[in-house]
Amino acid sequence: MVIHQMLGIASWNPCVTDIIHLANVLYLLSYLVRDILWLRVLSVMAGLCLMPYYCHCGEHPLWAPISWNALFTAVNVFQIVVLVGERWPRTLRGPEKKLYEKVFPELKPGEFVKLLRMSERMEVAAGTMLVEQGADVQDMLLLTEGELEVRVNGDSIVSIQPGQFIGEMSFITGDKASADVIAVVPSVVVRCSQESLKRLLENKPGMAIKIQAALGRDVVAKLRNQSGRVNDPERH
Repeated sequence: MVIHQMLGIASWNPCVTDIIHLANVLYLLSYLVRDILWLRVLSVMAGLCLMPYYCHCGEHPLWAPISWNALFTAVNVFQIVVLVGERWPRTLRGPEKKLYEKVFPELKPGEFVKLLRMSERMEVAAGTMLVEQGADVQDMLLLTEGELEVRVNGDSIVSIQPGQFIGEMSFITGDKASADVIAVVPSVVVRCSQESLKRLLENKPGMAIKIQAALGRDVVAKLRNQSGRVNDPERH
């Protein structure tokens, strides 16, 4: 910063190298941080530091860089608002809290709420077929109450308990359903379109890793359950 005296009045001349150095230091820091929120905050601060330079360091304002800088700042500010909204502390109660703690502990509460908002709660009667073997699977389902049964060619393979997914293998592989899934008792499931979920996870890679972890745990639990049923002599 350069302070100079002109006509006895102290004024700041922004057309100096100091302000460029400050902006670039902030940009450098933004590249070093791992948190996307801080990256965007530092980028906004760096862009704002350059604005006086673009406005006053010539005979006329540099409208091209001013315009682009304003656009970049607006985009970053919007994304900052979204990120802060996702991370803002949320109070989960009742069934939502139990589901969050049991199935999605890696997600931030705001991410979990966002996932719920794009889902639909469904009550199904006993005997309802939720997935048909050989058919395309359009939705990802999560059982929250009741019990479901997985059947291959009519044979019971494994039971699905609250907190477990339905259609996760089709979601992962893109294949058709390898089994029927039928409600054994009146049950409640949360349904989310696979297309909508994939689009969300493409835009949120950090959230995608957490969802994949939940799906991985679910697959392992089902394999263990199936292995236990196969090894149970009373089922033979």
